[in-house]
Amino acid sequence: MNNLGNKISYFRKSKGYTVKELANNLCDESTLYKLEQGKHIPRLDVLNDICLKLEVPFKALFPLNEEVEYLKNLCRESIYNEDYLLLEITLDECNEVLDQLSSIYAKDVFRKFIQWHRAIMLEKKDHRALDALHILNSLVNINNCGSELDMGIHNSIGLIHLSMNNNDAAYKIYRVIHKKIKNNKIVEDLTIFPRIGYNYAHTLYNIEDYHEALDIINEILYYLETHQSMYSLGKTYHMKGLLSIKCGLITEAIEDFENAILLFTLTNEKKNLLKTQEDLAEIVETII
Repeated sequence: MNNLGNKISYFRKSKGYTVKELANNLCDESTLYKLEQGKHIPRLDVLNDICLKLEVPFKALFPLNEEVEYLKNLCRESIYNEDYLLLEITLDECNEVLDQLSSIYAKDVFRKFIQWHRAIMLEKKDHRALDALHILNSLVNINNCGSELDMGIHNSIGLIHLSMNNNDAAYKIYRVIHKKIKNNKIVEDLTIFPRIGYNYAHTLYNIEDYHEALDIINEILYYLETHQSMYSLGKTYHMKGLLSIKCGLITEAIEDFENAILLFTLTNEKKNLLKTQEDLAEIVETII
């Protein structure tokens, strides 16, 4: 994303704008600053407005492969933020870019990515879990799952099984893909290990294998610390607190919940914050 930021900075300076002047009526000044530093993924509408103000075509910011990666990241961010309207708009843009790809392999991979996210939207927005499951199962095979893309799709299949309380089916999937992602030496998407690990731990929690789940959560926390990432850090500490209770580690559970509360406060995740505060109050009440 830093190339995108560098290009916006270049075109901004070419037009003689300061960061404040370009950001005026488009976005916060701090948002534009982070974008130019490669620390923020902008919404498509904001990026389009920036192009209009700078009087440069949208395509000037992206070689085709960069645009594909940008759109993929925007899809991931939309799902994380549960912004399915933005996801739908982004997927329409993905289809336009798909038609421009010349490589048959790149086209097939990107098409699979789009179908995957269409299925996610079908399940999350339209509440058609079985239809989404049918599409996802047609895209992958657990017996030859090797790519990050395939593991991401299997992760979504596992989540649907979890939402339907089909813990056995979820366990069979997560046991395989968790092992595979742990053995991957080169990982492009740094969120995939914590995502799969968290959902595997959730599955193990449901089937009451608490100690194994706690080991996995500790692996995730170490991974996030090593990569200096805050991705789902609050949720991970909250899950660790729940597992610590089940393992009889009450002092650790209180500390885990306090860490989660701090993180949810910083990230303004009000629903998760309230749930964690309730869990903390409940455990404190039992030891008074």
